[in-house]
Amino acid sequence: MAKLMLAFVATALLVACVSAGEASPINDFCVADLKNTLMINGLACKSSAMVMSEDFLFKGFEVDADTNNPLGIGIIPGFAAVNYPALNTQGLSLAKINYAKGGLVPPHTHPRAAEVITVIKGEVYMGFVDTAGKLFAATLKTGDFFNFPKGLVHFQLNVGSGHAETLSVLNAQNPGIQLMATSLFGSSPFIRDDVLERAFGISHDTQEQIRMALVPGYKA
Repeated sequence: MAKLMLAFVATALLVACVSAGEASPINDFCVADLKNTLMINGLACKSSAMVMSEDFLFKGFEVDADTNNPLGIGIIPGFAAVNYPALNTQGLSLAKINYAKGGLVPPHTHPRAAEVITVIKGEVYMGFVDTAGKLFAATLKTGDFFNFPKGLVHFQLNVGSGHAETLSVLNAQNPGIQLMATSLFGSSPFIRDDVLERAFGISHDTQEQIRMALVPGYKA
């Protein structure tokens, strides 16, 4: 009997560890009240009596984002705290990305979420690198899906002959994002020069050139 109870407890602990993540909602829904300044682990709920069907409808992706920038991409979020309050407490966020020809989403991570991405238009090369340094990458066409595991460095590049468009679903209300180059060379305050130069095997002049390219207004 004792062994059976021990096995039961061990199984319960394993299930708890595997399923650990964002807390499950305690109500049917919690449409965010974006006017409420109360700070909690999530957003304050609008009174259920005030919730309408329209709160669950999102039309933010009907327009395209501006891609006129050095990376050639534009991003429209579908986040509870920004423009889709119905996602509050649901453990989800969305993102639509428009790509000019050659547009690049540079290497980055989402520390709190995995991501599933699909190509709506065009042809996009994308991939991630695991903790062993192995690259997993593919070129996706319209209707194809790809998964970026939680926390791993990943990227997307438009390799088609024209504009492209992707749609992402992330399994966190606030997935977070860290752009690798910007985080390392544009932190505040800056990481010591000798740390970056030794880590990347670059000269001081190269390190300064990278920083000037990434940090607006920076002068060596």
